Amino acid sequence: MAFSVLVFSGEIILSFIFGEIRIKMKIVFLVFLFLSFAQISVAQYYPEAGRIKSYTENASFSASPGNNLEFISDNNINTYWISEDILPEKYIANFDYNCIYIVVNQNITESNANVFDGNLNTKSEISKREIDGKYRFLIPFRTPTQILLSSMKLSVSDTVKVFIETVNRFQFLFNILPSENFKIQTMKLNDYKEIIGISMVSNAPFDVFEIAAMDSYPEVYVEADFGSVLPIGQVYVRNMSGENVIKSSIQISSDRKTWETVANLQPKAISMVPVVLESEVQAQYLRLVHTLNLSDYGKSMIWELKVYDKYGPFGKSEQMALNNKTMRDRIGINGFWGWGFNTYSDNIPIGQGSEKYFKMGNLARSYHNMIWDITKPGESAGYETMKTKGTTAKDWLDWGREYADWKDAGFTIDASIQFQQSTITDSMWKNPFNDSFKYGFEFGSYFGNKTKLIDIVEVGNEPWDYQDELYNRILLGIVSGIKASKSNMQVFPAAFQATFRPNENLESNNYIGSKLDASTLKMIDGINGHFYSHTFNENGMRISVNPENPRSELLGVRNLSNFRNVNLPGKPLIITEFGYDSNGGGEDCDHLECVTENQQAAWGLRAALLLLRNNADIVYWYFFANENRNSVLHSRSGLCSSANTSFQEKISFKVFAEFQEIVGNCILKEVLNEDQQYYSYLFENQTDGSKYIVMWSIKNNDPLVKTNIKYTFPSEPIRINYLDDEKYWIDFTSYNRTQSLSVNGFPSIIQLK
Repeated sequence: MAFSVLVFSGEIILSFIFGEIRIKMKIVFLVFLFLSFAQISVAQYYPEAGRIKSYTENASFSASPGNNLEFISDNNINTYWISEDILPEKYIANFDYNCIYIVVNQNITESNANVFDGNLNTKSEISKREIDGKYRFLIPFRTPTQILLSSMKLSVSDTVKVFIETVNRFQFLFNILPSENFKIQTMKLNDYKEIIGISMVSNAPFDVFEIAAMDSYPEVYVEADFGSVLPIGQVYVRNMSGENVIKSSIQISSDRKTWETVANLQPKAISMVPVVLESEVQAQYLRLVHTLNLSDYGKSMIWELKVYDKYGPFGKSEQMALNNKTMRDRIGINGFWGWGFNTYSDNIPIGQGSEKYFKMGNLARSYHNMIWDITKPGESAGYETMKTKGTTAKDWLDWGREYADWKDAGFTIDASIQFQQSTITDSMWKNPFNDSFKYGFEFGSYFGNKTKLIDIVEVGNEPWDYQDELYNRILLGIVSGIKASKSNMQVFPAAFQATFRPNENLESNNYIGSKLDASTLKMIDGINGHFYSHTFNENGMRISVNPENPRSELLGVRNLSNFRNVNLPGKPLIITEFGYDSNGGGEDCDHLECVTENQQAAWGLRAALLLLRNNADIVYWYFFANENRNSVLHSRSGLCSSANTSFQEKISFKVFAEFQEIVGNCILKEVLNEDQQYYSYLFENQTDGSKYIVMWSIKNNDPLVKTNIKYTFPSEPIRINYLDDEKYWIDFTSYNRTQSLSVNGFPSIIQLK
């Protein structure tokens, strides 16, 4: 099908060519404005509506000597402040590091001020000959002191012997020769404690330009002044440095005099590391402190610093908005053509594929590869002739046959149209709006109007390597084409996040405020996100954590929900990927993000409920089954094992299925409790009025560990079902509203009277 757009004095002609048949449609110019990039009247757009600002954005900064201080808070984790090298000699003139003036007896520092002034160009002459014919310079200390190193600059005509005296002994250190005149000599004294003096002796007069000493490992720092005392609960920092840093810490102060260390950091951590303080503290000043070793020219770096209250970059939970959809209509599964069997779904054995995964809920999401439809933008996909000829790109492929099986199973289908640089490069888009409009119109006409197989369309899955402007043009083209087809499909953009701007985190090009503009925002039916319960540990390694963990990236749903509330009020927020990698079903899981099979099940259901409670409208688990390959990120996220082990059901599959069997026809009615001990939510069946409490403990990483609690139910409890066991109910021995009971990390379901 060829497509062209022609504009003539107030009206436009769209031409579609099917073989030899040309159909011309006159469309008033106002419709053209709706479909094109012409100025569209939109409400004011707030790109950063969901983002929580770091205190550092309005802070003033100071630091020990270094370069590029502005990079500390430039919102780019790839730029850095770098300290000056303290050693071998810059410390001499800096009395924050050079302790000699403090440790040496005051009489000596006053009578030989030039030796201890930090100036390498002033000197004292040692010209008094002792009775034994020697020339000596004795430097007694005020108290026994540990000295890690000392530096000296002398001019001598004969050898000068240097000695050190401790409480217990007097020992020769080294010689300074005439050939070393005017050179700075540094000696490391790591083994020496309780030093009470240094002495020099020579057979001839000599000049001492400078003596310096260091009694502790040097520290460098960057300091933020917030302007007033603020509550501090989370610090995000990228402090990666080389081998020269032996310790890093976060210190706070309210008066800039007394400093308290609130956290220690791993100096070699590569990533941006979230640090959650044990309790919120009040402070106006915050320092990142690096302790250096004694290597010459050693430096340290700080790449980025962000500071928040106890809620961190994700902010507080919103008040839950009542959603009248049932759990079956809000929880779904990510699938793929053939459900892993490499054949059409209607060929799959009974009880597998669509029929099996429908137990998860009524929603199924398909990864619909654009490159399976067309070989390049501008081509017709050929949907109308798929049954006999396949698509333009795959002569065997009939999407209609595949999706019909999913539909027959009862699914509402979301098609995520996948494209990124590895499949369709940006250079292939010669006419981005026209080509994407054509694709969208054809897609909507066939899958929406004609077959009504697809209910939701996403323009891209994770096309984060596309430039913002190009993605916007493609999005606007596809959504305009689908709308022009008069399909009832809902159209969503690709998955984005609203927590961190570009270059503020590792996945630097998925910030919604950069990827969507006001024109596309006007056209779409809602927004879309992917949230996994990942974080970075103290060593900078990505790990998975329980979804309630304040560091969990899953909580980014709050930012995206806030963005939606401001820019698209009343429109849905869908989370099209969440999940955990785990072992189970006969397959291992050994990459860093792996959790146990029990954790995948318990944390997975809790993650779904937490997303829904934070006002996501619908959520899709990733993935229906493991991938048949080595253990890498997302390859073990299946509710079942891979085809290699015959799709064995993991515990997570059974837990989700049992949850849906009991409360699938209920709505999430109310948040009852969320604290450091346990969570509890109220569910209600709108048909028969039955009510349930879903409750779980968050105290232990092992979901099987039980916690005893005392709880007052909103009405009399009848029985409890622990989802970690086989399917059976345990009756309460009394119907008192206040009960002492045990709960664990698996959501337990309590039926109320």
